[in-house]
Amino acid sequence: MLEIRDLEISFFSGKKQTRRTDRVSFSVRPGEILALVGESGCGKSITALSILGLLPRQGRVTGGEILYAGKNLTALPEKELDEIRGREISMIFQDIMYSLNPVFTVGNQMIEGMRRHLGYTKQQAKEKAIALLKRTGIQNAEAAMRKYPHMLSGGMRQRVMIAMALACGPKILIADEPTTALDVTIQLQIMQLLKSLRDEFGMSILLITHDIGVVAEMADRVVVMYAGQCVEEADTKTLLEQPAHPYTQALLSAVPGVNDEPGRRLYSIPGAVPETYHQMTGCRFAERCPYAGNCPKKGEMKSAPDGRPVRCDLAEKKGREAHGA
Repeated sequence: MLEIRDLEISFFSGKKQTRRTDRVSFSVRPGEILALVGESGCGKSITALSILGLLPRQGRVTGGEILYAGKNLTALPEKELDEIRGREISMIFQDIMYSLNPVFTVGNQMIEGMRRHLGYTKQQAKEKAIALLKRTGIQNAEAAMRKYPHMLSGGMRQRVMIAMALACGPKILIADEPTTALDVTIQLQIMQLLKSLRDEFGMSILLITHDIGVVAEMADRVVVMYAGQCVEEADTKTLLEQPAHPYTQALLSAVPGVNDEPGRRLYSIPGAVPETYHQMTGCRFAERCPYAGNCPKKGEMKSAPDGRPVRCDLAEKKGREAHGA
């Protein structure tokens, strides 16, 4: 459905260029949920925004391709990209507090896209909007249509965002942290809703998150990002049970499990994602990696014993055992 090849995104300030992603490559298959995971600042959201040409003014795709339906989205004129945005590829944005326009009612914002992309009359768009709101779990949809975003709870706003994203029947849905700032009960409802809508509409979902619990519940495959690079890719079961990259292992070790021994201490990854990783050479995780002393620290993409791509110099030779797991 969607293929990203060697994507490089840079931000410009005057004559200064800062590269924020480095040869990012992955694909989204028909009907699957692909999770893009990693800490904040690893480049997940800007990668997603680049797919729809929604990078901030200072940002620009400076290398690679984003292929959809045989077209390189990075090379399309704005007019052609407008026909794809919302119609074939849609997005649930990260911050639900500010993703809806505060000066328009929910109804106005839902109807606009359907009239623009599908040619619906106002009444047709209204009827479909009400049906979508009900499908996403808003019981009194007619009343919700007349409300402004600030009059809705966080969970209801998230459901409105999902309904808006589905309004034109997209083939790919990008969900950027769709459960952030929601309580655990609402999180579960939203996750179950997205999975049921995926099955109902047959669409693919690119799920961006740093919540491993969400990954375990939702994803078919996982791509792990660190400091602007993809460091590991595998199906969800394999990645959760046999993580190959030290960063993936560290992320999983920091998550509590239902079968944990009493008193188990959760692992804390030392340090933080470096802000100037574009200036680094070799392995970008080396300063935080417990195995860096036994590693050449080149940070090159290798193949784990099971064939999965892993950006770790120890992975190809010894796999998981090389990391003491």
